[in-house]
Amino acid sequence: MVPALRALVAYPTIALSTLLFGSIAVIGSWLPLRWHVSDRAAAGWARLFLMVAGVRFEVEGRHHLRPDRAQVVVSNHLSNLDPMVHWLALQPLHYRFMAKKEIYRIPFFGTAVKAMHMVKVDRQAGAGGYDYINRQVREVFELGLSLMIYGEGTRSRTHDVKEFKKGPFIIAKAVAAPILPVTIEGTERAWPPGDWRMYGGQVRVVIHPLIEQAGPPMEMQSRVETLIRDAYEGLAGEA
Repeated sequence: MVPALRALVAYPTIALSTLLFGSIAVIGSWLPLRWHVSDRAAAGWARLFLMVAGVRFEVEGRHHLRPDRAQVVVSNHLSNLDPMVHWLALQPLHYRFMAKKEIYRIPFFGTAVKAMHMVKVDRQAGAGGYDYINRQVREVFELGLSLMIYGEGTRSRTHDVKEFKKGPFIIAKAVAAPILPVTIEGTERAWPPGDWRMYGGQVRVVIHPLIEQAGPPMEMQSRVETLIRDAYEGLAGEA
């Protein structure tokens, strides 16, 4: 399908599905098995999103998933499609994203995100913002959930892996959680940053072995960043 036409079909479809699946997620958050209901609603939304965006994905390393342990998932970030791909690729791991505050302003979508206990991030909040983030992170782990953080902090606009921030590794150290490195490739072509059109195509996700806490956060940062960068460059070279 022509990228512009695909986008014109995708945007209204996504808006309507957000109303449907978002309602289920909010209602599910009030129920005893709230994470199961809400997560399944989010999975349905993500699956429809990728379908209308023309995205197919394959996953390598599912056997490394340990849904019985709370962990910090760290991945590179290439496109707005990444969260949807990750949500499906990492099942049955129950986790929450760190989401910038602007997302909470999106009508209804922000309500669903808040109900699901995503971690709200205000990059202009200063030192007080870090305390707020830390409280939310503790709540996520107290609920038995894991946390997904994009290592670069934002999308790469040059189709490569940028330098990782130290925040994910400081958080992982603070909560004594292992780190699950994940590499994603292909979303940068399917829906490039700054482009309203959706090109679709094949996306690949590699789930690396879980890394236990060892050494200071800076060492973990270097280790995980190198692992993900090398894997991405290998995948991009094959594309």
